[in-house]
Amino acid sequence: MKRFLLSLVLALLFAMPALPVAAADFKIGVVDLQRALNESSSGKKAKDQFKGEFEKMQDGLKREKDQLDRLKEDLDKKSVVLNDDQRKIKMEDFERRRRDLRRKLEDADAELRKKDQELTGSILKDLAVVIQEIGEREGYTVILENSSSSVLYGSKSIDITDSVLKAFDAKH
Repeated sequence: MKRFLLSLVLALLFAMPALPVAAADFKIGVVDLQRALNESSSGKKAKDQFKGEFEKMQDGLKREKDQLDRLKEDLDKKSVVLNDDQRKIKMEDFERRRRDLRRKLEDADAELRKKDQELTGSILKDLAVVIQEIGEREGYTVILENSSSSVLYGSKSIDITDSVLKAFDAKH
């Protein structure tokens, strides 16, 4: 057993000098895609466009909610003087409008998510092309996405996000 352990230690010692040489052949880079998306000129334009659409939808939905709130206040005030049939009709109208508003909110949310995916998806595809070009041109072995959970640590010296941003903005 001692002879096996000694042989193993000696084998590792002889293999050690070869490891740094092999590691020197690797060139690794990391890119913060979220930062690149937010700081690129295309990303800023997309964010502004999305914000405008969001505010427009939000304003329309807020007006409808305010109308619904006024209808509810009116219904609460008048419910004492209304007969049962009138109260029932007004309550049904209020409930129908509330359901409609809830559906509009859900539809607006789905539409905004879809629009966000379209805008960012296109930019991310273009960023991927730029990253691949940089990787090939500068001889990177691998370029990882920095904010993913698989990168637990990365030195700032291998972060190429700034280079990617410059190249991307120059193309777009």
